[in-house]
This record gives sequence, structure tokens and C-alpha cells, in this order.
Amino acid sequence: MMSIDEACCEVLKYLDKVWGSLSSSDIMELQRVAFLPAANGTRLVKANSLFVHLTINLSPFAFELPSLYLPFVKILKDLGLQDVLSDASAKDLLLNLQKACGYQRLNPNELRAVMEILDFVCDETVESNCSIWKSEAIVPDDGCRLVHAKSCVYIDAFGSQYVKCINTSRLRFVHPDLPDRISTVLDIKKLSDVVIEELDPGEHLQTLEYIGLVPLAAIREKLLSRSFQFAVQTVVNSMAGHIAAISSLTLETIQNSLESVAAKLQFVKCLHTHFLLLPNSVSITSTTKDSMIPEWEDDSQHRTLYFVSRSNACFLVAEPPAYISIFDVVANVVSQVLGFPIPLPIGSLLSCPVGCESAIIDVLKLCTEKKEPTSGIASLIGMEILPQDALQVQFHPLRPFYAGEIVAWRSHNGEKLKYGRVPEDVRPFAGQALYRFKVEIAPGLTQPLISSQVFSFRSISMGNDASSETLLNSSHTVIDSRTQIEVPESSGGGRPRSQLQPGKELQFGRVSAAELVQAVHEMLSAAGINMDVEQQSLLHRTITLQEQLQESRAALLLEQEKADVAAQEADSAKAAWICRVCLSAEVNMTLVPCGHVLCRRCSSAVSKCPFCRLQVTKTMRIFRP
Repeated sequence: MMSIDEACCEVLKYLDKVWGSLSSSDIMELQRVAFLPAANGTRLVKANSLFVHLTINLSPFAFELPSLYLPFVKILKDLGLQDVLSDASAKDLLLNLQKACGYQRLNPNELRAVMEILDFVCDETVESNCSIWKSEAIVPDDGCRLVHAKSCVYIDAFGSQYVKCINTSRLRFVHPDLPDRISTVLDIKKLSDVVIEELDPGEHLQTLEYIGLVPLAAIREKLLSRSFQFAVQTVVNSMAGHIAAISSLTLETIQNSLESVAAKLQFVKCLHTHFLLLPNSVSITSTTKDSMIPEWEDDSQHRTLYFVSRSNACFLVAEPPAYISIFDVVANVVSQVLGFPIPLPIGSLLSCPVGCESAIIDVLKLCTEKKEPTSGIASLIGMEILPQDALQVQFHPLRPFYAGEIVAWRSHNGEKLKYGRVPEDVRPFAGQALYRFKVEIAPGLTQPLISSQVFSFRSISMGNDASSETLLNSSHTVIDSRTQIEVPESSGGGRPRSQLQPGKELQFGRVSAAELVQAVHEMLSAAGINMDVEQQSLLHRTITLQEQLQESRAALLLEQEKADVAAQEADSAKAAWICRVCLSAEVNMTLVPCGHVLCRRCSSAVSKCPFCRLQVTKTMRIFRP
């Protein structure tokens, strides 16, 4: 059976022959046809979805031209094939994807491709400083939908502390996996820039000199002590290695900040604030009781433990419940003033005697080694799939998978689906019901799974033709992601077993009868169809007999081949004893002195050897062994 790649090559060979006779309208029609297999045969795409050389993985939107089609580069370029991904084509790709997708959610593979495009475009934008693109940039929002970047905000480190305190329905956030670097390049606003925290205008502050047994004067004295300032510098510079946006601070900077806190710090009895959305200062304060301290449940306003003014003009600390240390609250204030979005672990340094700070750092091991953070899809591998992605899961047990494709998997029926990644191209053999291949189930960990345990994600590129035409008319240099179609499982996309490399057969191994029965049982159970033990046993027996029949047929073919070879050898041996003069009788006489052989009748009829023309002196009888 011809594979889909071989069929495509035949089509291209035919086009190559008749290319000179095609009209411009014929070529335009061919440009609209998705007939080129891509992504290991999982979909058919147009020529303008392919690049001769592609340095990043943009599937399922764009693909590198398979080496099989390199002889046809000339006609493929006429059909829209591009050499490399350029900055302009990448930008147009995003814009047209947004038009094609509308308000549909991206699946994990599409989201990864969009992130790759944005990373590529932002690198080029930094070099060219293109302000026009920034105003038209497209990014994925937190619902995995493509939207204009200027309509979004991103949750920066400082703004993250506001999220639970505000009504987020008034804001649109970028996708949490979008790096801050890209948000900065695209001039996306930070949450901390559009939302500010202010004291409640009706708040009457009751100042205190003590909170519990801790006097305000002791806190101020501690903040001004040189040993504490040195200790804070040690912790700050250690923690800075874990936060890319924060750099190490000098001792002078830390001293100035701590002196400012000591001068402006005040203890108050109670503290209420509200959050305003700029530029119109609209209140978006949320007072949900789920996140409140039990003692504050009856408070209808937003209550907090500390407040740092936007201009660092005042620092207020409210009396906390008995189970919250005042030193930890002051540590939060110090952290924010120093520019750290997360609290520094310096509460114990505030409470210890002066001069003991260095020993506390050593005992509590507050300084740690820097670790590289994981982000993006690498952090999702092995995790349970998100609800929005669960809606896009589809089941095709005979579908091929391409290298790097993000999938959903489970090891047995009833288990929750998790994210995985296919490390290399896989496709079933012709005639296989199910097949086995390796899936990365956790970062760096692969495991062989049966294809019935692996699920793909439905692609938005499977859109309607109307949207495809809109994309095509808007730009001929950008791929049409909505006209890519998946190759049907019955199309014979796999190569015959005999053409596969030896190593592949083990990797994409056959599934045993028991595993196949179990897979069928799980699939039917998921569809609400019960399969009793007798039916399972019958199916197992049937599959086993089919396998035995196939093995018997293979053995029979092998024996037939051996018999044919033996018969050919016998015929060859018999032909070697036929007289080459009369071609009927067997040779039994040899001529002297040349040694050539003839049959008795022919040898008696010649005086010279018919082969070498030597004079025959006599003949001798020979016998077959």
C-alpha cells in the first residue's frame, strides 16, 4: 500500500512534468489546496505553511519542509513555500491567527507555537525597536484566547499581591506562561501600574506605641542597627539570585531604606484600604470572606495588616491577631520598601538580640543556592490537564504523532488525564489495531504507552472554509492555519513493516492480545457499553487465533520461499549437466586434452572441440556424483 508521503511525491512528480503548461489560474487554485503532509503525516497543509528552513517549532501552524520534497522546491516556492521565517511573516502570522481563531481557545500545542512566535518576534522587535508592531501585537490571554496586547495587563511580582483583593472581572490578563520579558517588550502594562492601594478615605487611624509586648521604639532601634543591616544585605543578595527582576543591593541602599522605614514607621490599631483602577480611579476592591482572617469576618471593608504608600511617605503596621508575629508583618514592609515582591525571611532577625543576626542566618540557612526556574510547557508535563484543555481532548488511537507534540495521557481507565509530550515522530504499522510508543510523562522521564492511553488535542486550525478564504485573501505570505486537515486514520499513513528501520520495530512495538482486550474494554466502558468477562474472553481468544493465523501464514510463506529456492537450485544444478551442443541429453563424456564435456552422441560426432577448437585425441567416460 502506498503511504501518504509516497502519494504526495507522485503528485509532485506529475506537477513537475506539466508545470510549464499550467496557467496562472491553475497555480492559484493549487495554492488553495492543502495536499502536503506535515507533522509526521498528522495533517495536510498548503505550501505556504511550509518553510525550507525553520529554526523553531511552529506546529500546528507552520512546518519545515520534509527532506523528501526537496527535489520539488522550485514548484513549491511558486505555490507559496518560504525560505525562512522572517519578522514580517511571523507578525502577519499572529495577526491572521487572531482573525481566524476569533474567540476560540488555543490547545496546548497551539499555545506553545504562539509563545514561540512571540519570542521570535520580540527578539527582532528589540533589535529594530518597531513601535508600530507593539500597537498591533497579539498575545494569548489567561483564557488561552488571542487578543490585542494593548487590551491586557500582566501580573508582575508586585501586582500579584493585589489579585485576591480586587475584582478581576474589570481586567484582562495575559497568559500566565507569557514571560515578563515579552510583556515588557510589547509595552503591556503591569498590574501594579494600573491598580493602586490607598488608605480608606473614612479611616480614622489610632496610633499605638506598643503592639503586644513589642514597642515601636525597639523596632526602630533594630532597623538602625549595623548588624541587622549587614544581615539583611546577606539575605537580600541571596534571594536576588532567585528572582530575575531583582538585582543585588548595596549596603548603602539597604541602610538608606531601613533608615527611611525607621523614621516613618507607625503602629496603628486597625487599618482599612481600598484598590483603585487607573486612570479613572474606579474602586475595584473585593471583600470576599474566603480570604479573610476569622477575626475580620464581620468587617465589610478591606482590612489589611500593613500599608506602604505609593510614594513611600508612610509605613503603617496594624495590630495583628495573636497567632501572627508582628516581626513578620514588619518584615513584609521592609521587603516591599527594598523592592522585593515577596517577603524576605527576616522576621527572626528582627526579634533576635542585636549582634546575633549572623548566627541566625547560619542556623536557619536563610541563604540558598540559585536554582533555575522551570516555566512554560516544561512545567506542565506530568500535571493534570487544565479544565479548558480537557474540553479539547480527542481520541484517535491510530493517529500518528509528531516530535514535540503535547498530548494528554493516562495509564489506566478512570485516572485523571495528565500532560505529556511525544519525544519523536511515531506512526502505526499498516493493519495495526493499536500500537505502543514512548511518551514523556514527567520532565526527563519517558514511559511506553499504548495508543489508546494517549489523547491528542483538537486544533483550532480545523476551521471552516469561509474563515480560511478570509485568511487567504488577506495575506498570501502567511499560513492558513484553519485549512490544515488531519489525515484520516484509514489512509494508510504508516509504512509497511518491511520498510521500517530495525530499531523502530521495538520502539513502536506490537500490543499483546491481553492489552488489546483491556484497551477495548476501557474504550467501551468510557462510552457506557459494558463488556462482560465472557465477551472479553471470546475477544481475547479471537485475537489470539488471528495472531496465530498470521504467524502460520508467515511461516507458510517462509517455507514456500525455501521450497522455491530449493527448486531453483535443483533446476540450476540439472541445467549444468545438459549438453550445450544438443541441449537435450546429459553430458557423460569429456574430451582430451581440453577437458570440455559433451554427451556420448555429440562427442562421437566431433573431431575438434566445439568450444576451444582443439584436436580431440580421445574421449573418456565421466560419472555424476
